[in-house]
Amino acid sequence: MNQSMNNLKNINSILPKWTPGVLISMAIACIAQYLGDMFPIIGGILIAILIGIVIKNSIGVFPAAEPGLNLTIKKLLKLSVILLGASLNIAQILVIGKQSFAVIIVSVLLGIVLTTWFGRQLKLDKRLCLMIGVGTSICGATAISCIKGVLDAKDDETAYAITTIVLFNLIAFFVYPVVGHFFHFQSTAFGIWAGTAVHDTSSAVAVGYVYSDKAGQIATTVKLARTLFLLPVIMILPFLMKTKGSTKDSLKKAFPWFVVWFVLFSILNSLGIIPHRLIVMFTSLAKFIIIMVMAAVGLQVNIKQFAKLGIKPLLTGMFASVLVSIASLVIIKLMF
Repeated sequence: MNQSMNNLKNINSILPKWTPGVLISMAIACIAQYLGDMFPIIGGILIAILIGIVIKNSIGVFPAAEPGLNLTIKKLLKLSVILLGASLNIAQILVIGKQSFAVIIVSVLLGIVLTTWFGRQLKLDKRLCLMIGVGTSICGATAISCIKGVLDAKDDETAYAITTIVLFNLIAFFVYPVVGHFFHFQSTAFGIWAGTAVHDTSSAVAVGYVYSDKAGQIATTVKLARTLFLLPVIMILPFLMKTKGSTKDSLKKAFPWFVVWFVLFSILNSLGIIPHRLIVMFTSLAKFIIIMVMAAVGLQVNIKQFAKLGIKPLLTGMFASVLVSIASLVIIKLMF
């Protein structure tokens, strides 16, 4: 018995620290994809996040898995987005960008300004209000972690903001497809809505693909365009808040290099350089990675944390989520 444990420890010391978490995410993704093929109405993405949530809040996740889960959510997600670029034509991206630009501008501005106003009415600290507003309007937990240094935010404020975003991301994941089908949204309209209103990149892309492949492609493109708005926000915040936080470090952290690669892959596809078989393989791999990412997201959802959040951040997060969702929905309905 002791010899077996020692052998296991030796193997664990040789393998990268991210191995357990990635393998767990992959295993859940395989099960979810199989069940999703059996029950296509539910789909593998939804099943993956449900399995992850059940495991996290029943038997729990051992600490050794955390590095791999973080790598899956942060790094592998970007890889999947880059691979999806190979299935798009640069002309398509420009058309989608033109269609969604007004929606993105309105949702970002309203989300930040009105969320800050609403939170202040509840006597919340302005930094917390801004983090919730920017996280909701631009790119979720990534945006919050990037502006934390600029705002000189406290750790508890950052934790509150991220927990709020995670909660309403989770709700959006289940609600958006239902609303889309209820209103009989075309894939283009739904993809723009998911890309402009769902907070995190992982959830926006996943929600789009739950609806349809076309909606997933459009949601991915729109979400990446929306992510770019984090850069001017980081540059403006120190002047508005009169803080001495490190703008340079935040900009370096926020710059989405994977968006550049996404566009590059789409250009290569437009020029006919990428063979069709390779495009099919890239797209299939990207979709599987998205299922892995949602499994990892589910494995990090601690339901007990939501109870500790407090009513004021919760109300502010709900206001921000509903505001951005309705504002973008109204504009899209007028457009389509």
